[in-house]
Amino acid sequence: MLINTTLKATTTAIALALASAPMVAMTAQSAAAQSEGSYSSEELDIFTTALLEVAEVREKYTPMLQSAETEDQEASIVQEANDEIMQVIEDTDGITLDRYTEIAQAANEDQELNQRIIKRVQSMQDEM
Repeated sequence: MLINTTLKATTTAIALALASAPMVAMTAQSAAAQSEGSYSSEELDIFTTALLEVAEVREKYTPMLQSAETEDQEASIVQEANDEIMQVIEDTDGITLDRYTEIAQAANEDQELNQRIIKRVQSMQDEM
């Protein structure tokens, strides 16, 4: 069980590090200017829900991407995955794609915020 939890935490950290893809232009208000305290628990829960769904999409497309034989196939798979990721985020009640990207970027830059999100991910995974 400990190995499974450690694997989940590692997978979560990797997913979180990659969470800002697809990359969209940041608004004038930089995520770096946000402090970790500016995100409510409710907002982080919503973000985490979207993050877990994004991770599922990534897991689905990773083998396809690895088996792509040409750059065109690779580009097509990446585009399809990005479209699905954006749709998953947009379909998550309570968060926009811009806000998701902002929180993901802030978590990449703020270790405390990153840890808050990882704890939420672990909690949500334990409930599954």
